[in-house]
Amino acid sequence: MSSVRAGSLVTDVDTWWREVGNAALVGTARRPVPPLPDLGSAQVRARASAAPREEALLDAAALGAAALRAGRRLPHAEAPDSAPDDRRPVAPRRAVQLLELVMTQPPAGAAQRTGLLAHWLQAADDAGCRVPHALLPTLLELATGTRDLRRPTAAVVDERGRWLAGLRPDWAWVAEAAAGADARTASRAAGSSPILEEWARLPSADRVSVLAAVRAHDPTEGRELVAATWHTDSARDRRAHLDALRIGLGPEDEPLLETALDDRAGTVREAAAELLDALPGSARALRMAQRLRPLVRRTGMLGRGLEVLLPDEPDPAAVRDGLGKPPPRRSARGWWLELLCAGAPLELWPELTGADPSATVNRLADAQAADALAGIRRAVRVRRDPHWAAALLARGWDPALVPALPRELRERVVLKRVDATSERPHEIASVVGAVDPPWSPDFSVALVSRLRASKLGSAMVVATMPHLLAGLDPAALDPLERWLASTGADQTLTTHLRNLLQFHSVKRSISEAFR
Repeated sequence: MSSVRAGSLVTDVDTWWREVGNAALVGTARRPVPPLPDLGSAQVRARASAAPREEALLDAAALGAAALRAGRRLPHAEAPDSAPDDRRPVAPRRAVQLLELVMTQPPAGAAQRTGLLAHWLQAADDAGCRVPHALLPTLLELATGTRDLRRPTAAVVDERGRWLAGLRPDWAWVAEAAAGADARTASRAAGSSPILEEWARLPSADRVSVLAAVRAHDPTEGRELVAATWHTDSARDRRAHLDALRIGLGPEDEPLLETALDDRAGTVREAAAELLDALPGSARALRMAQRLRPLVRRTGMLGRGLEVLLPDEPDPAAVRDGLGKPPPRRSARGWWLELLCAGAPLELWPELTGADPSATVNRLADAQAADALAGIRRAVRVRRDPHWAAALLARGWDPALVPALPRELRERVVLKRVDATSERPHEIASVVGAVDPPWSPDFSVALVSRLRASKLGSAMVVATMPHLLAGLDPAALDPLERWLASTGADQTLTTHLRNLLQFHSVKRSISEAFR
């Protein structure tokens, strides 16, 4: 067939195909099916005997779809280079079966698929395994639509997955995410850190995660990475890198933080001041203590009263230490008092008041020193002081203080608060979320028991579902099974409990499959 003939044939087939569509739309009773066009070398002919119009329409639909697909030219004729060999072994057979199940038929519902996939990908990365080739397209499609899955996916698709992603523009994110994944994998190994040239070339988001991994095993090397590019990084990156220094923060970080107090960006100066709040032995803490000391005085014949004065306008040195412009609708002097109390060592208060943390908190409350208490709360949160946290929690609930308590006491305090909020679903999520996952077996079982005992059990489960998914220990699965068996006609509760059980059952199976 000549090229001219081929061009006219495509036009003829396209016209005929539109007529077939019109016949299907209005019905064969109102419009006849157009006869088959000449399909050239395919040698396709109409039926020898006249067929009913309905059969003729079905014949035309089948033949037309095949003819149009067969007649399209590929966008390029050159075959891609061969994929390089994978470096990782494929995941165990049982793990692969679970991955396919989660991707195609998520056991706990589509809403929980991302959580299970993230757990599978992390378990595979920890085990040094890769995704099997047959599942790469499906996984890449899911990760393309869910940004939270991109970096963990890039870590385990290996060489074949990266080669495959390079063939489609919408999978271009894999190349950038894979570079960060390689750096993070290397930085997780003790004593392994990226060289400065590699660090400088990483995308911003990946540099933060690499820095966090390096700080976890070598805070000094992490700090040196930050210092190496400090003067060329954007203010946004400098702020993000300071936030990562919270991991392994120590006195050795003080010189860099003091330098950051003079940064040209206000957000960077603010971050540096917050980090120095967590270092009660720093030079800044001593400066803040010197400013606070004359503002606190004992009163009464026995010295059991307490008076806290407001500071005067800060001098340039105090402004450098963070005593700047207050937030909207805040008293400037009250704001400065809060910052002084947040930055000064907590040990200063017993010295000034002659009382332990509990008595000091009570006296400050009696003195209506709300700004001073707010500053002390900030100091306790970042320094994780259990004695002051317990004293403050005795005066009022604050979920941000709970992590400062030892694990066992933390769980007891939260369970007590759960009892106080058993009829308030709008509060229960922040209460339960104060205990970081994973939870202990005793806490998990006790929490399930309290949720079940609540008159608003269904609403309580809905409100705490994200925390139950993240933290629940397998020891609580049997109590959940018994609760599920007694839910009766409450379909909302039944659905959520069933999804919760299936989620943790599959999550446990994934972990076991990689052992």
